[in-house]
Amino acid sequence: MSHAEAMPDLVREFCKVTRLPHDPFAKEFLNRCRSHTIKVNGRFYKFFQSGKGPTVLLVHGVNANLGSMVTMADELLGQGYRVVLFDVAGHGEALGAAAVDPGEIRDLLRGIYDRIADLHAVICHSMGGLWALSAWHGELNAKALVSISSPASMMFLVEKFAELHALEGDQVQELIGQIGNCFGKDVWATYSPAEVVKTINVPGLIIHGAADAYVPPAHAKDLHAGWPQANMELIEGAGHFDIMESLQVRSLVSAYLREAR
Repeated sequence: MSHAEAMPDLVREFCKVTRLPHDPFAKEFLNRCRSHTIKVNGRFYKFFQSGKGPTVLLVHGVNANLGSMVTMADELLGQGYRVVLFDVAGHGEALGAAAVDPGEIRDLLRGIYDRIADLHAVICHSMGGLWALSAWHGELNAKALVSISSPASMMFLVEKFAELHALEGDQVQELIGQIGNCFGKDVWATYSPAEVVKTINVPGLIIHGAADAYVPPAHAKDLHAGWPQANMELIEGAGHFDIMESLQVRSLVSAYLREAR
C-alpha cells in the first residue's frame, strides 16, 4: 500500500492534486518523442525523450503535467540537446492516486536519474524543484541544475495550505505531526530544497519571478544563500506560472547550459 492510500484525511487533503490532461500542444510534442517504460517499486511509469545530444531532464510542478515544460523542451531541441520529460505520479496521464506521495515521486525520479546515461542537466519548475532535489544523490554526475520558481521548504507548503483553508493553530500542528508520521520525521529536511542544496556538489541557476505571488521571490534568495555554486536571476514582471513561457527565461537557461557543456 502506498502512502497515498493510507493517509489521514487532513494529510490527504494537503497532498491532493488536480489531474490535468495533456493539451493538444503537449500531445503534438509527444508524437515526436519515443516512449519508454520504467518499473519502480513494482509500479510502471512512462517517460518520453526526443533529440540527440547532451541529455536534459525536465521536471514539472504540482497541479500540472509535462506539457508545462514543452516550450522549454522545444527550445532545447533546437539547440542540439536530447530532452526527457515525464508526468509525475498522480499527474497528467501517469498512474497513481491524485495525491502527492513525496516518497513515490522521489523514488521515481531516482529511477529516471539512474536510467539516463550521461545526464547533462536537470531543469525543474515549482514543486518540481523540491522533488528533483529530494531525489538527488551522490552518484549523479549532472553538470547543472536549473531551479525555476521553486519553494525553499516543505514547511512553506503547509503554511500556504493552512492559509488557503483557514486552519487554526491546533489543526496546523496536527497536520505537521501527521505528515511526519506518514512520510518520516526527516521529511522537513529531505523535502526542503534550502537544506538539500547545502549537501550537493553541482552548479546551479536559480530563476524566480519578481512578481511571483504564489511562491514569493524570497524563496530564491533562501536557496541561493545555501548554494554558493548557484547564480540567481529575478525576472521582472514574471509570475509563478507564466515564467515558463518567458523568452528571457529560455534565453537565460540556454546560455547557462551552453556554459556547462
